[in-house]
Amino acid sequence: MTIRTATTADITTIFNIEQKCFADAWSLDSLAGFLNEKGRSVYVAEEAGKIIGYGVTMQVVDECEILRIAVNRLFRKKGVGTLLLERMIRNAAVDGAKLFFLEVRESNTPAIALYKKLGFTKSGMRNNYYTNPVENAVLMSKCVTRDSLI
Repeated sequence: MTIRTATTADITTIFNIEQKCFADAWSLDSLAGFLNEKGRSVYVAEEAGKIIGYGVTMQVVDECEILRIAVNRLFRKKGVGTLLLERMIRNAAVDGAKLFFLEVRESNTPAIALYKKLGFTKSGMRNNYYTNPVENAVLMSKCVTRDSLI
């Protein structure tokens, strides 16, 4: 499996995964816009030339928000999410990020377990944050230094 920076040619596949993974899916235009926006990065996980997952980050100076991470259902529980998230964190840390944060649906226990495994801790809650269905968001964060990645 390889993790690489997404290109314009990848957007339709990313969008298809997005629609299958999220009730509140982003539009194709929104996803495409991330490719050229300063401070935003989009990564894809590929297996045998096929995109099986993706992740999106937004970095402002030394803070990086994990905006999205999704894996095709057929490839879950195989370490794809872990590899994607590790690469996203490493690349942002190399670019100076020290604080990483995200929000996740309270019921998304597999994602919460992944984030905890990689050192994220609960830092708060947002009540009724999500719609379709209405649900709380768990806020999670992690501090990283360049040296801690070596």
